[in-house]
Amino acid sequence: MKEQDLIDLGFEINHDEENGKPYHYYTYDIGKYDCLISNTNDEGNVWYVELFESDEIRFTNKEELKLFIDLINRNKK
Repeated sequence: MKEQDLIDLGFEINHDEENGKPYHYYTYDIGKYDCLISNTNDEGNVWYVELFESDEIRFTNKEELKLFIDLINRNKK
């Protein structure tokens, strides 16, 4: 997946700085306490998305991620 794919899907960019080195990553809120989070830009050109604080599910395909987001949004209370 590419960085532009995350932007196209509505992810928000987050800037941070750890040990003086700036980096960014993307998040997408899927509920009051849950979100999807990407890896950081300093991990190479390949982007992926996981559920926050869980590495059991990883999306590397834009279309599959879009399906997941659509399912979540259609079934929110």
